[in-house]
Amino acid sequence: MKEGLEELVKELVELGFEILATEGTAKYLAEKGVKVTRLSQITGIEENRELKTIHPEIYRMIFSGKIKAVVVIPYQFEKNPCKENIDIGGISLLRAAAKAGVLAAYDVEGFRELIEVLKGDIDWKENAARVFGFTAEYDRKIAEWFENEAP
Repeated sequence: MKEGLEELVKELVELGFEILATEGTAKYLAEKGVKVTRLSQITGIEENRELKTIHPEIYRMIFSGKIKAVVVIPYQFEKNPCKENIDIGGISLLRAAAKAGVLAAYDVEGFRELIEVLKGDIDWKENAARVFGFTAEYDRKIAEWFENEAP
């Protein structure tokens, strides 16, 4: 899922953004020559599969305006429906960003659009509506799986 993201991230850096990332993404971007701050450096806790982005400091940064954009590509539940592929932290970050009026993207296409928006201007409510629509659909698919297919 990370392949090709480095070019978009480099555009954010050129626009003056500091890049914050989970361990796996940070390692990938660092290997591609992108300066990145690991979220664990901010939170002070070691990341694991269940606990990557759920930390009050990250949400404080979003709601205070210190974080100007959020890009999360959630676990692909639909491609492999199982409990391990239910994204909690990423979806929560997207929802927090939308509520706070922070631009957010949840896929590569949205990431490209986000960069174009950051170069200009957009009504944040339009972005928030798109994000909340995505998270609602994501949750709907999980609910249907639990109702009909979950072991």
